[in-house]
Amino acid sequence: MQLKLSAIGLSLLATLALLFGGWFLYQKMEIEEPIRAEIGQMQSATLGDFAVSKDKIQIDLKVTNPETFPAEYRNLVAKTEKVAGSKQVTIVVTNQSEAMTDIWKSGQFVFTEAMDLHQYSRIPALIEEWKQTNKLDAASALMDDANIYVYLKKGAEDFYTIIPRSETKEVTARG
Repeated sequence: MQLKLSAIGLSLLATLALLFGGWFLYQKMEIEEPIRAEIGQMQSATLGDFAVSKDKIQIDLKVTNPETFPAEYRNLVAKTEKVAGSKQVTIVVTNQSEAMTDIWKSGQFVFTEAMDLHQYSRIPALIEEWKQTNKLDAASALMDDANIYVYLKKGAEDFYTIIPRSETKEVTARG
């Protein structure tokens, strides 16, 4: 009887090791490696933190070239969602210095108004005004069909944010 219990225990242990080892290997080879390879090819951002859990993928990026980042970001999102399957993908940009975040927050009301009213042509003038008022070294806003990308920089401090454009919040300005 003792021999049978130890054989069953060893068999169970081997099965569990194979099962979880296979799952771990799948996570590494089929999810993490393709995403890391895609991020490694990016010229406009570097990887900060990367975490894959049962139902979520979290990617932290530091933007190094704000002018070319939007195109590479779209490619990263598309490829990551394809690899992720049913996992939720969250990409966080870590360029968020406190001084630049304060500048962003101080003008966010007018920016949000332009977004909600879909008056996107006001945004470049708004960003230029922030640049002049706050004596920024660089300030830009780029737009594609899904997002608006805002970059602010002064000295070593910088701020980068991605604001999704939403058609569900359609507001029409009258008058």
